[in-house]
Amino acid sequence: MSSFSEIFGQDSVQSCVTLGRNSLLDAVNKHEYSTPSSALYIRPGEIEVLLSSCSSDQAHWREALSFIGEPASNSKTGLVCLRSGDRGFVVIPPFPVIENKFYDCWNSKELENLLSADYLIGVILLRLGRFSVALFQGDKLINSKTDARYVKGRHRKGGSSQRRFERIREGQVRRLYDKTCDAVRVIFGEYDNQIDYVVLGGEGITINNFLKICPRMAVFTSRIIPERLNIRDPKRDTLDHVSHLVWQSKVYAVKFD
Repeated sequence: MSSFSEIFGQDSVQSCVTLGRNSLLDAVNKHEYSTPSSALYIRPGEIEVLLSSCSSDQAHWREALSFIGEPASNSKTGLVCLRSGDRGFVVIPPFPVIENKFYDCWNSKELENLLSADYLIGVILLRLGRFSVALFQGDKLINSKTDARYVKGRHRKGGSSQRRFERIREGQVRRLYDKTCDAVRVIFGEYDNQIDYVVLGGEGITINNFLKICPRMAVFTSRIIPERLNIRDPKRDTLDHVSHLVWQSKVYAVKFD
């Protein structure tokens, strides 16, 4: 495993790497920080407001984050910013930062706590024709259900034949949604109130339509992570990879004058 310095090198600026849970924890713990140092934790949705009103002690982060641009300003899980001398490391974590905090020293403890938490995580992967619903404790799979239901492709001809085809297809899609919704009921079941976060993946339009149709998803609205997993084929073997994907963070290196 490597420290931040080994991952980015000594002169890398504004580069980005994606790190899994253990790799990021190792990078944080192995990094030998120097002065001046600081740490800034920012909740999602409050990045611009907080930086526009930050104190002189925090002002160095405003310029550093402006170099990263949209990925930082639009982060749906907030930011963790760690400074060590003339280097900074900006983390977009997999799960939300809970509280805005500034430290005039290197303080990675809350990031470590977030990455070490054994959150109860519900995962729903959905594309037309196949779905997976799973429950993880941390990165350990507790229970899952994967299934397929045939859905016809698009029909290009016009007239009554096309309308008939579309009615059949709509019925097939609805049965897929109903089957997925039933799997959510079975797999999440008694854990509804205990689930910390729900992660979605697959095909965007299909997922959005499913959220509108499945009544059980209403209880999870505030716990759904906005970022979607790019999963092309929801199946049982995919879940082994998903346990790693849900814990990935994006990390940027920046320089201070």
